[in-house]
Amino acid sequence: MSWTAKSSAVILDANLKQQISKFADLLPFNIVITDGIRSARTQVLRMYAKLDRTPPENLRDIYLNDNFADEVMAAYPDIDDGIAVVEKYLAIAPPSSHLISLGFDVRTRDKSSPQIQEMIQVSKNLGWKPFLEADHLHITITPPKKNFLIVGAIIGFLALWISRK
Repeated sequence: MSWTAKSSAVILDANLKQQISKFADLLPFNIVITDGIRSARTQVLRMYAKLDRTPPENLRDIYLNDNFADEVMAAYPDIDDGIAVVEKYLAIAPPSSHLISLGFDVRTRDKSSPQIQEMIQVSKNLGWKPFLEADHLHITITPPKKNFLIVGAIIGFLALWISRK
């Protein structure tokens, strides 16, 4: 089917739009994208919103890197300190796929349980990593693996060429 962005505030680049279209085309219902690319500041604001809930969400349950989650929770509610944590981890290994244009969120409040499960299955079939959060489905796009066949052929050719010398 098709997709729409929740608002003009949802930032998507051409590649992310293409991937979302591929995903939406495989679904028998329309979807709404609620989030896309984030800056460090936007990432912090989204994380702090989870901590503002009653009860607060534990960021360790959402983010793979517990140290990152712990540091963001320790920085809360100071936004500048939170941004410094996100930027620190972004320089090491991106703590969220939203920060590197490989993640998007899909609205779930208007979907039935079977529809949510279908979105999860379709994303898995695409080789992506879905994660159902309290109020949306987060999807991490797994970039396609490089073609190691070409690299293997070049290495094999070089090995053969070296062995003839």
